[in-house]
Formats: sequence, structure tokens, C-alpha cells
Amino acid sequence: MTDELTFYTNPMSCGRIVRWMLEELGQPYTTQVLDYGTTMKAPAYLAVNPMGKVPAIRHGDTIVTEAAAICAYLADAFPQSGLAPPPGDHACGHYYRWMFYAAGPATTRAGPITAGCFTRRARRKRRSPTSRSVSSYRRSAGAWWATALTRT
Repeated sequence: MTDELTFYTNPMSCGRIVRWMLEELGQPYTTQVLDYGTTMKAPAYLAVNPMGKVPAIRHGDTIVTEAAAICAYLADAFPQSGLAPPPGDHACGHYYRWMFYAAGPATTRAGPITAGCFTRRARRKRRSPTSRSVSSYRRSAGAWWATALTRT
């Protein structure tokens, strides 16, 4: 499939993992950066995603929303990239587990760490809001690395 790829995102969205996937593919794509509340809610973008949310991609006539779905779609749409096992392969279960983990809990846990934001509750307690996130992220990342290293 050689249809044009368009990536719709906002720098503060969950689009980071989709951009990473697009870069891993090595396929040309264009990026449309949308603003919350304005261009994201404009009729032109609502035709792409009626929920008015990012990330989303358009690949020819195909539109895919939700980060994990986009990553899975891209890996399947570009099998020459080698980013997904062939359908029916026993490695698919392991692949899907980590694919959806990376697009969900991993980015959720890393978000407060990378954003460096402080909440009112954290200021009251006089501690970094990321201390719990860092601990949780380290446990998860450790499990991922332990599993990944045994699979290579």
C-alpha cells in the first residue's frame, strides 16, 4: 500500500507513540498539528475523527484513531518493516501484549515523569508528584526489559 500517510496530533497528546511508530516504519508522512478546542473541533477535522480527539492517521482512504489501534494498523499495513509478527504466528500474543502496553499504561506512567508537572496535592505534601509514577514506571519498564531480553 503506497497511499499517503497523514498524522494528526498535538504536542500535548498521546501522539508521541504514534510518531515513534511512524519513524520506525521509515515511510514518508505529513503531520497536521491541531489545537485543542479550535482546529480539533473544526468541521474539517471532525470529518476525520467525529470525536474531535487526536492522535489519528489517514492512510489513503483509511482513517484510524486511538494510539494503540494506529500502531497496530501501521505495523500490519507495512509488513516489510518487520515491526509485527506474521498473522497466526505464536509470537502475536506477546507482541500484542507489549504493543498495547506501550500505547497505554507505559505512556500513562511516563506522562507525569516527562511532563514534570506539579499538582496542588503534591505541593501540599511537599513532594514531587512523579515519585509514585517513577516507581511504577521503573517496575513496568523492568518487567518489559526482562521479557524483551529473553525474547531476542
